[in-house]
Amino acid sequence: MPSRQNRAILIVLILIAGASLWRTILVERDKQRIKGSYKEAQQLVSQLEAERTQLSGELSNAQRTIEVKAGDIKGLQTELQHVQDKLDQTVVELSSLQREHEQLRQHDASLTTQFSSVLAEKQELETKLASIKELKLAIREVKRKMRNERWQTWLARIETLKEEDQRKLASGNRGYIVREGQPTLGSARQLQVHVLEPQSAQ
Repeated sequence: MPSRQNRAILIVLILIAGASLWRTILVERDKQRIKGSYKEAQQLVSQLEAERTQLSGELSNAQRTIEVKAGDIKGLQTELQHVQDKLDQTVVELSSLQREHEQLRQHDASLTTQFSSVLAEKQELETKLASIKELKLAIREVKRKMRNERWQTWLARIETLKEEDQRKLASGNRGYIVREGQPTLGSARQLQVHVLEPQSAQ
């Protein structure tokens, strides 16, 4: 009976010892696993720290780059404004040149019209002056007409003078003398004209 109890106690102790050993093994395994996880966590933390440091450096570089780019952008904006001002001035000058070009075009059109008119007149004059003989004949005809007109005028004047003389002779001057083309009728001094009777010859 006692041996059976001892055996039972021994079995219980063995079981307890085995359970303790198994638990110790499990705990040790968990410790190793935790230790490995810790190491992995430490490595991960180190990597994260390294990445954070790298990112901080890159961020600083990026900030400096942004500041430089901002300065460049400001300079580009200033240059762009300068270019825009020059472009506006160029547009104004181009508008002025376009107006001048239109004025010159109109002036050129006017000159072309005038030139065409002058050319037509020149051709007309060349046509008129093409025959010198015809021109001389025309001049001779004009001179002949002028001579005829002067001759007719002269004949008409002579005829008028003849008629005037006939009229004066017919009307007489009542015995007054005409002196220097003016009658003495009504002058202070009168001349008496005595008509002698015709005498027979002895």
